[in-house]
Amino acid sequence: MKKHLIILTLLLFVASMLMAETVEEKLQKFGQDSAEGFIQPFVNAFGNNLNSGFFNTAKVLKPFRFQVNLNMTASLIPDADKTFMVKNPFINDTFNPYNEDMIESSTIFGKDGGVFTPRSELSGFVDEFAMPGGLNLEMMPFAVPQFSVGLPLGNEVLVRYFPKKEINKDIGEFSFYGIGLKHSISQYIPFFPLDVAVQGVYQKMEVGELITIDALAYNAEVSKSFMIFTLYGGIGFEDTNFKAEYSFEKEVFDPNNPAETTTELIPVKLELASDNSMKATVGLRMTLLPFIKVYGDYNMANYESVNAGLAIGF
Repeated sequence: MKKHLIILTLLLFVASMLMAETVEEKLQKFGQDSAEGFIQPFVNAFGNNLNSGFFNTAKVLKPFRFQVNLNMTASLIPDADKTFMVKNPFINDTFNPYNEDMIESSTIFGKDGGVFTPRSELSGFVDEFAMPGGLNLEMMPFAVPQFSVGLPLGNEVLVRYFPKKEINKDIGEFSFYGIGLKHSISQYIPFFPLDVAVQGVYQKMEVGELITIDALAYNAEVSKSFMIFTLYGGIGFEDTNFKAEYSFEKEVFDPNNPAETTTELIPVKLELASDNSMKATVGLRMTLLPFIKVYGDYNMANYESVNAGLAIGF
């Protein structure tokens, strides 16, 4: 049962990678320039999700008290980020076997890939070339467990972690960890009516031998409790980086004999940063029992997102 729960959580965590083909398989159909346009929306959405759910109050846990959270986040995908213009991967200075130099095609979040059509005089020698489609998502889901413990001097440590585990033979091993520190500012202001804190979090994820994602986030947080409710909000600054390396198999057509092709392996190295750099959060937490709380918040950035969670603490 425990093994099944771990696998289920992992599948939620990388849900957008397990549709039809893996991200790795899709990426390997793109050269350097086209791959950046195809995968950039994923970097934006995943970075936004990854840097959400760090807090549901600005109040710091008392020393050696702990809390376990399950955060569930979804980033909304703008329509503008479902398509992009992709350059013909077969064109060179002297020969283009297709009619189009560029076409509109699906990003990782779109639906159908565009199609390059062969020139009429090459019909029968050159086939249509279809770009891979996307995941056809309106929003990108994300789920992650989180453990926090209070420390002396108004500090709180946050940990996110999954042990290294093979998802499947195509993707390979998956590993993830995150660690953060939260510090109370309101402790220095006697009789201040609000809880105020600052927080910094670093996270890293690896998927197989292809993809590495690391993220750094800083938050300034404020909250106010009344009866069983806590209203909270904050301003965050984040930096998410995506790296991938693979080889692109490019078919090279012979201009004198289009039926003859050779395959050229072109190394591709992607280093992309999320377009999200600043985020505003507003949310509400409700205490069901002294040790059980539920919460939800809305995050405003280049990609809007909603986050909800359950917190159990003692």
